[in-house]
Amino acid sequence: MDWIEKQAILYRNLAATPRYQAVVHLEDKEDERFWDHQLQVVKPGNYRFLYYSKNNRGNDTRGCEQCLRYRDYLTSGFFICIDSDLRLLRGEQGLDAAHHIAQTYAYSWENHLCEAIHLCNRIGKALPSTTFDFRAFLSALSRIVYKPLLFLIHYGADSSTNRLWNVSLFNVCIPLQPKREELANDGETYLLRVEKLFDDGLKNLTAKAISPVEGLTEDNAYLHIQGHQLYKLVTHIGTLLCSHTGFAFKTDILDKNLHTDGYEEINALQADLNAILS
Repeated sequence: MDWIEKQAILYRNLAATPRYQAVVHLEDKEDERFWDHQLQVVKPGNYRFLYYSKNNRGNDTRGCEQCLRYRDYLTSGFFICIDSDLRLLRGEQGLDAAHHIAQTYAYSWENHLCEAIHLCNRIGKALPSTTFDFRAFLSALSRIVYKPLLFLIHYGADSSTNRLWNVSLFNVCIPLQPKREELANDGETYLLRVEKLFDDGLKNLTAKAISPVEGLTEDNAYLHIQGHQLYKLVTHIGTLLCSHTGFAFKTDILDKNLHTDGYEEINALQADLNAILS
C-alpha cells in the first residue's frame, strides 16, 4: 500500500465521522475561502480542508497534480476541488463530478472574482460616479485574447510547438500595470497596446494549426487566462480608480466579489458540487 492510498483511507474514515460534512483536498490554503463559500451554498456545514499531503516518496506536496493522485480513491465524503487551468479546454477526461472532482470551469478561482457582471455591480455600489466600465473593458480584452488562447491550447499541449507559444509568452502580451492615461474610454489605448503585442507574438505562427474549442468563446475568453494575471491587472486598474475615494479596491470591492450563480462557469461549478454532495 503506497502513501496516497494510506492517506485516502484515513481521509475517507475522517469524512465518515459526524464532525465533518466532507474532507476536501485543495491545491493550496489560499483556495479555502473561495471553495468554502461555494460549498456552504450547496450544503452548509463544517468541511475539513487539506492544503497538502504526502506524495509516494513521503514528502509534503501541494498543487493540482497532488490532488489528482487521489482520483482512484475519491467519494462524496472525500473529494478534491481544483483549478481547471487549461485542462478543461484541452478536453482532459475524467475531471468531473461523476469522479468526485470539482473544478473552477475558469482558469482558476481568481478569474471568478474578476467576472465582469458581478464586478461591475460591486463597483457601481461603491463608486457610483466612476466612468470606467469594467464590463466594456473585460469584454474587449476577452475578444483580443480569444485567438491567442486558441493558439495556446493547441501549441502549448505539444512539446514540439510549446517553445513557439506558451503561457509565459502569452502573459508578456498583457502588461499588468497600465498607466492612468491609458484607461480613458474604458482602456482604449491600453487595449490597443495589448492587441498589438499579441499580433506581434502570433505573426510567425501557423493559423491552420488552430481550431475552435468547445467551451471557449470571445465572450468568456478572459475567464480562461491565468487567474493571478487577470487578478493583478484588475487590481491595478481598480486601485487607480479608487484613489482618494476612501475605498481599498482589493479588500472592499474585488475580494468581496464572491458569488455562486449568474453565468455559465459558476453555474457549472455549483452543479458539480451539488452532484458530489447529493
